[in-house]
Amino acid sequence: MLCSLKTHRPDRLLQKRLVLLAYSLIGLTALLISFLLYPQYFLYLIISIVLMTIFCLILTIKTISAGEEAISYGGFANEILKNDFKGRRIDNALQEPVIQNDYAKEFFKNEPILPFLEKQLSDNRANKAAFYRLKTACANLVPEKVILALTLSPDDDKVFKQEEWFEISVRPVFLKKSGIFEGPFSIKRIKKSTYLFWNIEDITASKNMEQIFQDERKSLHDFLDYLPVGVYTCDKEYNIEYCNHGFAKLLSQSREELGEHNLKEFLSSNSPLPEQNSFWQGKIYLVSAKNIVTECYAAQESFRTNKEIKYRGVVVGNLPAEADLKRDLSSATDKISWLFNNSPVGIVFTAPDGTIKECNDSLLQFFNIEKPQFLNQNIFSYISTDDDIELRKEFYNVFDGETPSYSTDVHIKKGNDNKIAMLYVNPMRRFHASQNEEAEGLVLYMIDATQQKNLEMQFAQAQKMQAMGQLAGGVAHDFNNLLTAMIGFCDLLLQRHGVGDPSFADLIQIKQNANRAAGLVRQLLAFSRKQPLKPKLINVTENFVELSHMLKRILGEQIVLKFHHGNDLGYIRVDPVQFSQVIINLAVNAKDAMNGSGTLNITTRTEELTEPYQFGADIIKPGDFVVIDVKDTGCGIPIENLTRIFEPFFSTKQNVVGSGTGLGLSMVYGIVRQTEGFIKVESVIGKGTTFSIHLPRFDNDTEEEKNKDTVEQSRITAKDGTPVLTVQEKITSPVAMNQKLIFGLNVSAIDRPHENDSSQKATSIHILFVEDEDSVRTFAVRALKKKGYEVTACNSAENALEQLEQTTDFDLLITDMVMPGINGAELAGIVKEKIPGIRIILASGYSEEIARKELAGSQDFEFMAKPFSLGDLTQKVFDVLNSKK
Repeated sequence: MLCSLKTHRPDRLLQKRLVLLAYSLIGLTALLISFLLYPQYFLYLIISIVLMTIFCLILTIKTISAGEEAISYGGFANEILKNDFKGRRIDNALQEPVIQNDYAKEFFKNEPILPFLEKQLSDNRANKAAFYRLKTACANLVPEKVILALTLSPDDDKVFKQEEWFEISVRPVFLKKSGIFEGPFSIKRIKKSTYLFWNIEDITASKNMEQIFQDERKSLHDFLDYLPVGVYTCDKEYNIEYCNHGFAKLLSQSREELGEHNLKEFLSSNSPLPEQNSFWQGKIYLVSAKNIVTECYAAQESFRTNKEIKYRGVVVGNLPAEADLKRDLSSATDKISWLFNNSPVGIVFTAPDGTIKECNDSLLQFFNIEKPQFLNQNIFSYISTDDDIELRKEFYNVFDGETPSYSTDVHIKKGNDNKIAMLYVNPMRRFHASQNEEAEGLVLYMIDATQQKNLEMQFAQAQKMQAMGQLAGGVAHDFNNLLTAMIGFCDLLLQRHGVGDPSFADLIQIKQNANRAAGLVRQLLAFSRKQPLKPKLINVTENFVELSHMLKRILGEQIVLKFHHGNDLGYIRVDPVQFSQVIINLAVNAKDAMNGSGTLNITTRTEELTEPYQFGADIIKPGDFVVIDVKDTGCGIPIENLTRIFEPFFSTKQNVVGSGTGLGLSMVYGIVRQTEGFIKVESVIGKGTTFSIHLPRFDNDTEEEKNKDTVEQSRITAKDGTPVLTVQEKITSPVAMNQKLIFGLNVSAIDRPHENDSSQKATSIHILFVEDEDSVRTFAVRALKKKGYEVTACNSAENALEQLEQTTDFDLLITDMVMPGINGAELAGIVKEKIPGIRIILASGYSEEIARKELAGSQDFEFMAKPFSLGDLTQKVFDVLNSKK
């Protein structure tokens, strides 16, 4: 057990008792031997042995007690050592740890201490000198304490490598007195029996704090030295003891020279001397070495150090002259005036309750009022009552400082004008006021946002209309497929059930309702701008002459119809039937708005759009437009309905019998947009509504002749020459159809083999029919096969391409435009490459223009709109096969 020679510890007591116990046992052994050698002393030896045995037993018990005490002492000492915040370790002569606490074990990792420290030692001269002292002390067995900088980061950790400071001490611990070792090997024997007690403490934090303190002192010293104002310290006689560079610069001398002078030497004869008070401030005049007098502002206070009174002061020179200050003040006033009076934003100063104190010209223009009439009024008298209560609450919140500012949109009321303003509310607090200081009022910034809000509403409405248009177009396309199948199968049934058949009337009812549904779908397509159109150039004035009779019959006798035509209107390129439908729908709506009595004015004029016009989400290109104003004297449209009137199925007459489907204005909107035009609506409650239709203007009708062949449709006639209408014609016709003509569908020439087909026999014609809708495909294949054609049916473009791999002997391709995977336009292009001479018919519920765009302007195909009847299909096939390429 390690022990100190001067400290009485339990382990030392244990050692003494063990030695005494050993001597006692030796004595007991001697008595036993004597008992055997000298039996004549039997009695005396027996008594001595008994007493010695008792003594040994008592001594053994005390030795055990001392051992327990020593063990406890060692345990407590070990706990103290183990939980110490310093690293403690005792090494033997071989530099091996005999005992160490957790800190030392984790720090040194059982390595020899001196090599460990040498390996982690930071590379600087002072560090190496301290380590050498420590190493020498270990060799000479003398105590030593040093401070070392160690780099404990791994060698490859270059980013976080940094020094840490440790206080390390060592002292020898001797087991035996050195005096007992005599002779030539005494030092070696002493070292072998001596242990080194190491202590290590991390002082990085305190070292860093000391370094920070030193750096701060240096920074403070540099701060004062290079402060851009003069700083000085002097004694009570004004002898300068310290000054910075700023003070020396004012006097055009060096700091070293000023240290030998008195402050009074640098003051002008008329300059006041800083008073020897606890605090003084005022103007002084300093004279530099170049005899230049500088007006300065000084502040000085007294302080006591080492029982002596001294003074320290600050001097600020080169202050601006009064004329410069006045000029700066005038400039600042001008800038404030420019910002306030010429600001495009309305600015008004008010009291917390809204009383107007001051305002600029922009605000007066916004309210269209004179300044004397506006001042001292309450701002809330011009704000809509819907915004009043909430706004008053926010005014007081801003004034009291509960909210730093407030912004909102308010509705301004001034006579019949309704405007929307963006309002920003801020407190009127002085520039250098504290945060807790009460505001003097409120400053309001107002920006006219009427046009912006209207544009936002239009844009949101346009986005909604676009989304609804996409939905309507998708629904209409799928519905057209269903109607095609319904109409087609009706035609097939009508061929087997004639006029005298009991089922004939039922089939006619089914077909009539299917045609009505097709008309409804066409209105949806008109709204989504995907309806089939046959546009041509028309003269607006002439077209209205033809429409006027029909409009008069629709409006009735109680409504006066007036036309006002402009000069040199030019032409517009529209589908005449659809254009008539637009005017009729607007006239019917005007009649309902006027409740059967009033005046409908239709005015035509031209207007030039000089710059792009934002119409909802679309941009209208500049150019000349023909404007058609349809103005009624009806009840007007409420502002909340203006953004919804073009929505499909929106109607304000939902409970009125025969009020319609709500698709009228939706169709108007879609047709106008599909013809590259746009429409504006203005309405005043109680006065009426004006719909302004803008359509691109054309100078001549040459394009009409150019496209005459492409837009003209062949008429189908029966044997007696009576025209037979197709489904598309019946839907687009603005007048009622003769029922006999509709009935004639099942007895027309299109339902019988074409007798004039001399160029080809139907049986030699091979048709590739591609349609993903099963019902449409089944009906069409049956109808074509009934006419004698050979038909190969495919349910997808991919399936059609597989058929082409087997044979290319096809005379005609009929394909749907919209299909999953490869669409009809792409399929047509591929088939055209494989079979150059093939005829192509594209079928779609969308317009022919969309089909043309899909084929990048190619004209080498025919178009057939859905829904189509049996007659439409067979006639189209007959015309395409017999047309000249």
